[in-house]
Amino acid sequence: MAKSQKKKLLDLGCGENKYPGAIGVDINPKSKADIIHDLNKFPYPFGDNQFDLIFAQNIIEHLDDIVKVMEELYRIGKNGAKIYIRTSHFSSVDSFTDPTHKHFFTSCTFDYFIPGSKYYQFHYSKAKFKKRKVSVGPIDSYNLILKIPLILINKFLIPYERRLAFIFPVGTISYELEIIKESNLNH
Repeated sequence: MAKSQKKKLLDLGCGENKYPGAIGVDINPKSKADIIHDLNKFPYPFGDNQFDLIFAQNIIEHLDDIVKVMEELYRIGKNGAKIYIRTSHFSSVDSFTDPTHKHFFTSCTFDYFIPGSKYYQFHYSKAKFKKRKVSVGPIDSYNLILKIPLILINKFLIPYERRLAFIFPVGTISYELEIIKESNLNH
């Protein structure tokens, strides 16, 4: 891939573990961020249509306004850009333990931005995304006890969340979304 075709990556709330090759943004000046910025302040310090990949790992649950955050990701991401979000699942005790967590997440949280989903009808925003993948998992990757149940849980995620989430809690939820700008709506 030629240098001019290199994908532009953004890591929001990167902390000490900035994604390799990404521009890191964090509020903490002691982090490995390239840009120190409060992600609750809008607009973000980037122009429109800048990024091909955006990572938001363990940050979105700390932010004040999820709708505004998603609108900013939509604005700064290119058409077709992928967004990877990872946070604590609502069934995780870690969602409630951290006093800085402001929001809780389910497999349908971002459906309010997904045209065609049953929640999109509420039109909270003009930002549009395609849901590529949603999965839940343990806090650490070494938890082999959950490996088999997670296959079933991820296959039947909504029934799991409605009936079994607090009986068999998981640790994290991960989303892969794709930005859909107007010119890409019919594809």
